[in-house]
Amino acid sequence: MKTSRWIVPSLVALVGVAQAQPAAAPARAPAVATPAAAAPAAGAAAITPPPRRPTFDPSDPVKYGTALAQYSEDFDAGWQDSYARTTVTQTEGGKVAFARKTRQIVLEGKDGDKSMLRFLSPADISGVAVLNYAHPKGTDDSWLYLPASRRVRRVSGASRTASFQGTEFSYEDLSRIFTSQFDWRFLEEKTLEIDGAKLPVYVLEAKPRYKATGYSKLLLHINRDLWRVERTIFHDRGGRLLKTLTYSRWKHFHQRWWRAGWIQMDNHQTRASTSIRLDPLLLTLSQYDKPGGGKPAPLTDEQFTKRALETF
Repeated sequence: MKTSRWIVPSLVALVGVAQAQPAAAPARAPAVATPAAAAPAAGAAAITPPPRRPTFDPSDPVKYGTALAQYSEDFDAGWQDSYARTTVTQTEGGKVAFARKTRQIVLEGKDGDKSMLRFLSPADISGVAVLNYAHPKGTDDSWLYLPASRRVRRVSGASRTASFQGTEFSYEDLSRIFTSQFDWRFLEEKTLEIDGAKLPVYVLEAKPRYKATGYSKLLLHINRDLWRVERTIFHDRGGRLLKTLTYSRWKHFHQRWWRAGWIQMDNHQTRASTSIRLDPLLLTLSQYDKPGGGKPAPLTDEQFTKRALETF
């Protein structure tokens, strides 16, 4: 569940294998207009165009892999902010263990994204919230708010590899993948099949440079035409296959950015899985008109503080 465009955006770039969904609980009115009630705003700020595709040199797999990863990161930049409501479903032993509702906001920044997620239901987890500051050149800063104690506590580096609220995602998975934080290598080009669609991808190996990690390497499958990550495979610190994250039900926002409406993390060691359905999902809030008139104000840094974590 990361904003990370490659692992959960972020929670925000997030749909795969169809499965039974629990009945949706009544949702509170969103803070901004939803796609069903909003249309792209007339006179909104211009959309950032994609960067020009460079000429890649495939002769060195390390340099080639790094260049592909960096271009994919650059290609996805410029979306500014986002809002989503999600349904998180945990499946264990072929049965639904729990289903939860959340909402999330994300603010893009030159020095890293800021994201905030709050659980809305069921009652035993309602109000629990997480704030994350992603840093391209260092360890992320994360805080957890527990309404029972009315306290905000910092998530330590040692806790980053722990399960996030009982799901197959870890706190590490909530962080964005920055090219600068990994050593890259191009492995191959292949055709990947997801939900019947055959997708041309680059397969890149990424080894974390930072110490607070539960992974020895990741294998990213980047769409060769659309520059979005279709699948990520995780290996544990011992090199064993651990998890697979798959994105599907993609939506094309403002004819510029791709975001998945569903992500699924399958744990090959526990045989459990976590799926995340994003609906509604808004990207670049200034591009929408509110139902009552006017335009949503862009998100600001003031909405991503430890104090705001208690009331979001």
